[in-house]
Amino acid sequence: MHKTPPERSVVESIVINFVAPLALLAVAGAAFLALGTVEPPKRPPADSSRAGRLEALPPIRVEPIRVLDTTTTPLFLSVDGTVVPFQEAVVAAELAGRVVEKSEQCESGNFVKKGDLLMQIDKEDYLLEVRRLTQQKDQEYQLLQELDQEMINSQRLIDVAEQDVEIQQREVQRQKDLPIGFSSQTEIDQANRALLGAKQQLVSQKNQLDLQRKRRARIEASERLAAIQLEVAEVNLRRTKIVAPIDGVIVSEQADVNTFVVRGSPLVTIEDTSKVEVSTSLRMDQLYWILDQNERFSERREPNLNAPHSDQAQLNYVLPQTEALIEYEISGRRGSIHRWQGNLMSYDGIGLDPKTRTVPVRVLVDHPTDFVDQYGNQNLTVGTPPLVRGMFVQVKLLIRPKTKLFVVPSKALQPGNRIYQFSPDESVLEPSNPEFGEPTQTQISESKPQTGQFKTNDWSPGRVSIRESVMPVDSLAIKDPAASNITSDPTLPNDKEFWVCEVAGLSEQHSLFVVTSPLGSVTQSGFAARALQIDNSKGTMDAVFQSPRESIMEGGTR
Repeated sequence: MHKTPPERSVVESIVINFVAPLALLAVAGAAFLALGTVEPPKRPPADSSRAGRLEALPPIRVEPIRVLDTTTTPLFLSVDGTVVPFQEAVVAAELAGRVVEKSEQCESGNFVKKGDLLMQIDKEDYLLEVRRLTQQKDQEYQLLQELDQEMINSQRLIDVAEQDVEIQQREVQRQKDLPIGFSSQTEIDQANRALLGAKQQLVSQKNQLDLQRKRRARIEASERLAAIQLEVAEVNLRRTKIVAPIDGVIVSEQADVNTFVVRGSPLVTIEDTSKVEVSTSLRMDQLYWILDQNERFSERREPNLNAPHSDQAQLNYVLPQTEALIEYEISGRRGSIHRWQGNLMSYDGIGLDPKTRTVPVRVLVDHPTDFVDQYGNQNLTVGTPPLVRGMFVQVKLLIRPKTKLFVVPSKALQPGNRIYQFSPDESVLEPSNPEFGEPTQTQISESKPQTGQFKTNDWSPGRVSIRESVMPVDSLAIKDPAASNITSDPTLPNDKEFWVCEVAGLSEQHSLFVVTSPLGSVTQSGFAARALQIDNSKGTMDAVFQSPRESIMEGGTR
């Protein structure tokens, strides 16, 4: 008897829903049992020998810290500046008149020398004034000559009058000496009257001579006044020629031919090119290092108590003379740098700039046309642009502060003004060191032969700890220009960039190593590590710095 279709569908659903899954599970279990299990390899016991413990320490890269004074490297305090004229002469008209002539050199951009003629003002009126005063002076001189002759004549008349007085006196005396009756009173009175007339004539001549002397003094004063007026007229005549007061380049000219100018009108502006100044500003912390130099004025270090108070107060407004290096990179020619030598001279005014809160200072460049390129070659090409106004330059002040500063690799400086100090310490390899755990008696063994490329003698065990209070001196970075020449030393990174820092509690007698390889977070207790051996006798740090200050213009520290 055949099954009906509904009965077949029930059997098929039972097979699909129950029998098939059980069959699959049975096959999977059989496959799992057939494959079996894999046992992990057993970890070998920890090597507790010195070599094994040293190799187990995390490797780090360290570099020494050196005192700045031992590096013989100039320390540059870098600031930005703008070139400004050392001296700018505005030539103005010293008298009124019409410009009748203008020199071909009197054009903006031309170089002129002191005494070169620039313009000529109409001199006819001033020439006539000179002639008039010359004639007036001659006239006064002639009057003096006439008066001198009159005084001579008056003196002669005085001499005659004195003789007449003597004669009249003798006549009066003779009348008085005659016997009584030989001379009447009338004759005696006539003799006295004649004597009085002679004396009156003498007094009149003397008065005349005195008046002539007074008159001569007045005429002499008039002659001197005429001479002074003549000198003024001659000076005005010379002032009709406008000449260059200094050597320099004409910046602008404000008058042309047939222009009428009045006294005080600006005509030409000339910039002195013999020297230039660089205007720059220092932050207060930068000014601190300028004032903290070793080469300070002796009056600052040892004040003279007997000196006037004004002299002592003046020292508070004087900056130590500091050498400077002026650098200018030519626009469009990357890496083409010109360098000039200069000197920090003084404050530019007094006080802080109210906008930037910085201290304006002056840097003087004595020879703006003498410079070297980035390779240290002297300027031998005619026409190369010198240091001129408006250039944006970098000023590097060469300072040697009194405070002991230390050279720290840039990669060693950590956030928060910290460094990771590495102190060689053989005790970290002791078997009882908790950083390795408590070793068992079977783990302690004698020194084991080295395996692979690990060389025990190349590494030094020690402890890494945190050193606080490392104050970097801002903008006092020293970049080593000779880094490519010292790639053989594995203890030094390829980027030879350092920071000059003030490290609290560190003296120049300390031998300090800092970690320059990347590290994670370091706890206050530190951790044990191994570092490549560093031979201090070779002066590793000294080798990466340039030679002394004489080399700053032969490539310069960047």
